[in-house]
Amino acid sequence: MNKAEDIFSVRGKKAVVTGGTKGIGLAIAQCLMDNGCDVAVLSRHVRDTGHLEEYAQKSGVRFCARECDVTASQSCAQAVRSLLACLGGIDILINCAGTLELAFVGEMSDEAWRRTLSTNLDGAFYMTREVSRVMQRQNHGRIINLSSMKSLMGTSKMGYAAYCASKGGINMLTKQCAAELGRYGITVNAIAPTFIETDLNRSVLEKDGYREKLESRIPVGRIGRTDDLMGLILLLCSDASAFISGQILYLDGGLSAAQE
Repeated sequence: MNKAEDIFSVRGKKAVVTGGTKGIGLAIAQCLMDNGCDVAVLSRHVRDTGHLEEYAQKSGVRFCARECDVTASQSCAQAVRSLLACLGGIDILINCAGTLELAFVGEMSDEAWRRTLSTNLDGAFYMTREVSRVMQRQNHGRIINLSSMKSLMGTSKMGYAAYCASKGGINMLTKQCAAELGRYGITVNAIAPTFIETDLNRSVLEKDGYREKLESRIPVGRIGRTDDLMGLILLLCSDASAFISGQILYLDGGLSAAQE
């Protein structure tokens, strides 16, 4: 029988994480390094990645960082070419770059709508297009998109129209890419978490009982932590998920199973 440490292993794999210098993307990059994966991160700002370089050295893996604007297709193409020279290949792509601009639908500007869709949806498409070409030549690959619970349901809070639309688009992009790329040994899946606490949003959680309101709606009684993502990340990056593709995996503590 196959051992768990073998079928779930990502050791020696080469991964690209967009938005990998902060928040959820940073946690994913560190998790992959912890498990022996060479990692490259893409971000608009990569000047301060010394902590990640040190993390990679301690983990005994290769690391590189490149500036990339995922809203620009040429920037994505150039970044992928550079990463191939650095890593020598790409086995895993995790599309984690994202943005949120809150504006009531009747007041949202064209610019805010386009920035949100361009970052969250266009960026995932551009990176998938470029990296899938590499993976087709290898006849193997894992692509993971970061969706959201707001791709499944709206919210009574105003301002999420562009974000919900972009994440709903991510879900269908995931399904269609899985259908097209499966013949090349490439799986494409999405993880759709509810609210995940990070250093970037912790201050918001402490305002006006916001944390308590969120936790009261989630059956397991708490909001998500970045650690909650890592089991799914390792599953979907490894050989254990060879027959899982086109799936949207809701990481929500039971939220979607309950009614308020």
